[in-house]
Amino acid sequence: MRLIRVLLITLSAAWFVQAQPTFNILSRTLRVQSRYGTGTIFNIDIDGREYWVSAAHIVTGAKGKPYGRVPTKTVDLQILNPGGAGLQWIPVKFTVLQPDADVDVVALIPPNLLLDKITNLSPPASSQGLLLGGPCEFLGYALSGGWRAKMDTGGSFWFPFIKHCTVSAQDTDSRMWILDGINNPGFSGGPVIFGTGDSLKITAIISGYYLQPTEVIRGNAAQLAPDAPKDYVNENSGFIIAYDIEHAVDAIKKNPTGPVRKTK
Repeated sequence: MRLIRVLLITLSAAWFVQAQPTFNILSRTLRVQSRYGTGTIFNIDIDGREYWVSAAHIVTGAKGKPYGRVPTKTVDLQILNPGGAGLQWIPVKFTVLQPDADVDVVALIPPNLLLDKITNLSPPASSQGLLLGGPCEFLGYALSGGWRAKMDTGGSFWFPFIKHCTVSAQDTDSRMWILDGINNPGFSGGPVIFGTGDSLKITAIISGYYLQPTEVIRGNAAQLAPDAPKDYVNENSGFIIAYDIEHAVDAIKKNPTGPVRKTK
């Protein structure tokens, strides 16, 4: 009975937690391109050093489990210049850090600071405080890219799309979250966040979404018999797969060699 009471308190408390991205996380979420396609990549600072995180399948080309291992110590990716005119891709050779488990997560060390003009640290990378039934947001470059935001200081920048989600379930064995929301191609590798302002946390990495079969009637439905043969197509179920940020943090802690962030 005590366990049920605690769970109910946790679920009811979830509705009082806000989820709204800040400029700090928006400006650290960029579009990435590999030889397998494009997706999303984001920056986290661990112990004052810069690292980048994305979905492993963007680097390995996997279509699902097993997500595969990067066979080399480095990987060549392209990052979309957020302040560039049009599509300006910046080539970056990252050092690869891979979690021990077969999860859709990869941590990356840049050769130097990519966000060298930023002097504050990223939001904490932790899922502590994430609640079942609670609100969350995820960021990414769907619809073949992001959107251009005009700045008060002049110029415009690429920013990721923002989508709302709710924490639906958790797989504690694989440290994976199942979120209720509509994911689209391009969000893969993007951050899941909860909280806002100084309390915002980066909690997970978008991997993909579950598919569900849906009946499709061939021909004119009004002219077909009730037992007419049907086809099935897979559609987005609305359940998102996201792996806990701890997978990336654990890999980084084993190799803490990212470039030092110069803070104020």
